[in-house]
Amino acid sequence: MALKKRSASERDRDAAIEAFGNAAEPLLVTPAAQSDRVTPIRPSVTPELGDMRDKEHPRTMLLRFDNDLDLVELLSAVATLEGRKKHPMALRALRIGLEQVRDSYE
Repeated sequence: MALKKRSASERDRDAAIEAFGNAAEPLLVTPAAQSDRVTPIRPSVTPELGDMRDKEHPRTMLLRFDNDLDLVELLSAVATLEGRKKHPMALRALRIGLEQVRDSYE
């Protein structure tokens, strides 16, 4: 079995992903010395989105449970009881909770 060499674009992509992750979370260890080579990670022009998405209303959201592992277990348990997968159950729970919070202000 031959090992595939990674191309420059794959290395750049991996570096971009690593940089994105490092910006999202504080570093626990100091990074190794970076090379002096400067390569653009992003294109100079952002292409237009052709899928007619509504840019004012996001379709996705990243939710981190951080150290609240009880919440993860509770979500799994309730989803199992309801006979649902975790994602639809999380959306349902979020809707119910947000409606209750909104109603408490009225």
